[in-house]
Amino acid sequence: MLYQRRMRLPHVEDPTLNGVPLERMMFSLAADGITIDATKPTTSTQDMPGRDGQLDLTLEDPTGAAYMGNRAITLTLYAIGGEDDILAAKTRLAALAGTIVTLSWRSLPGEYRGRMSLGAWADKWAGPRQIATLVTVSIDAHPYLIGRGRSIALKTGANTIHVKGNRPCWPTWTLTPAANAKTVSIKDAHGHTLAVASTTAITGRISIITDPDHRELRVNGNLMAPTLESDYFPLPPGVHTLALTGCAGILTYRPLTLI
Repeated sequence: MLYQRRMRLPHVEDPTLNGVPLERMMFSLAADGITIDATKPTTSTQDMPGRDGQLDLTLEDPTGAAYMGNRAITLTLYAIGGEDDILAAKTRLAALAGTIVTLSWRSLPGEYRGRMSLGAWADKWAGPRQIATLVTVSIDAHPYLIGRGRSIALKTGANTIHVKGNRPCWPTWTLTPAANAKTVSIKDAHGHTLAVASTTAITGRISIITDPDHRELRVNGNLMAPTLESDYFPLPPGVHTLALTGCAGILTYRPLTLI
């Protein structure tokens, strides 16, 4: 009966590392819980003779905002149990040290992503028996929450789409060329064009990754370069009009949200 009453309680999501709840890793949050530090804009200014103040040389995203630096996330965790259980928990968590992990929590519109480091273990003993351990986990995280992937089907010609989040994101394009098309292009309403051209008809799937950390363009699995006039442009949040020429396809993106 007690078990049935518990099953009717509202479900509360635990923090997850790489999609795994902490409790399944045999850890719980200590009193300090999770601390998410602020992120600061990356700015640049220069003194200029004959001019009051400083010249702002800050690089800005398509929304006019300065690009943001990483943010520090700290989790204070503890594990309790027998010595073998605690060792198993330590081993599982330590396997993530130095890797890029994801952290999600409650109803946040996405997950934080960054490289994890592990502090020193603070073991607790009752006489000769170990009963608990305490540790601090740090994540050097991307400044934005990265949302779930969204896919939008695009037709030849004009397409109106709505991009979620509140910061520009980098899309992935999967395109199918029209019959006998020698040029395939995508244009937005801000003067950006991303195009592929060939002296013969383009055949096979075109996949384009615009993320600056892993940028590539492939036609039928083969690496190719876009035209010289092309630009790997991001998608600011809000409503957009995209014009596809010589193709149809699918736009995939993960919305970015700054909180």
